[in-house]
Amino acid sequence: MTISESLKFAAAKLNAGCIDIPHLEAEILLSKTLKKSREFILTHGERKLAKFQIANYKLLIKKRLKRIPVAYLTNEKEFYGLKFKVNKSVLIPRPETELIVEEALTLATHCSQPATRNPQLATRNSQLATRNSLLVAHNPQPVTLIDVGTGSGCIIIALAKQLLTRHKIQNIKYKLFGIDISKKALIVAKQNAKIHNVNKKIKFIIGNLLEPIINNPKYKIQNTKYIILANLPYLTQTQIKNSPTIKHEPNLALSGGKNGLRLYKKLFEQINYLIQKYKIHDSLFILCEFDPRQTGKIKQLIKRELPGANCQIKKDLFGLNRLVIIKIPSV
Repeated sequence: MTISESLKFAAAKLNAGCIDIPHLEAEILLSKTLKKSREFILTHGERKLAKFQIANYKLLIKKRLKRIPVAYLTNEKEFYGLKFKVNKSVLIPRPETELIVEEALTLATHCSQPATRNPQLATRNSQLATRNSLLVAHNPQPVTLIDVGTGSGCIIIALAKQLLTRHKIQNIKYKLFGIDISKKALIVAKQNAKIHNVNKKIKFIIGNLLEPIINNPKYKIQNTKYIILANLPYLTQTQIKNSPTIKHEPNLALSGGKNGLRLYKKLFEQINYLIQKYKIHDSLFILCEFDPRQTGKIKQLIKRELPGANCQIKKDLFGLNRLVIIKIPSV
């Protein structure tokens, strides 16, 4: 069987199994099987596969037909222009979550315009970053970014890459933390940090939400701008049950309790405690991803748990409410 014949066979199987983009997925899975780029397999259609390669390819197709996500079959997923290692211990990064990175960059670099991956706007944003670096040069405020429920580490690693390379501002000191309750998830996050050469820039800690920061005095950071990032589990069990693909991802990274906001309630309680314990007098920002259908509920939760806070809702790539930016005013 040649490469072309294999692709044709796989695409037909995937199409019959109601996979949305069968030809693309057939190419991706064959690329994984042969350990070659998609460009290679598309330009070497006449090349014959060995028997073991055909067997491995058919096994991947069979697994995909069982709705196992492609990212788990290839063990990688692209996020914010970077490739991340993923396995069944971590949630697969989603494109809509890139919004957290862009908004966090805006806050962390003191820019007045959102960060962007659009090449046409790259020069303009670079100029803005330079201008703002000059504005804060005489009185730079350190920035602490804490990624709660870091999973694969994609958010905090993407931020580290941006802050330490493209958006580097010499006068601002950054401290970056990634926290997760899962040891297996932290192993993946640390591997990804090493792959992207930022493993010495991020402190990964095991723990339940902000508990490691609250309970360990050595992580106390004063006179800093806090930016807390949270893409916590926000789905209900019903939503998980009704999604064939999601069911293959770790429940720990998906389930947010009866209304999907159980962990956000706990996080906001911890933030209140953190403010009181460390007498935080500097600006504090919290960026939380949520389900668009939870817009009203998360606003109510913020009003109840973080009285006096200001919040702004941001839309994702599909025009849906996806991110809330909460600002706790300076005292």
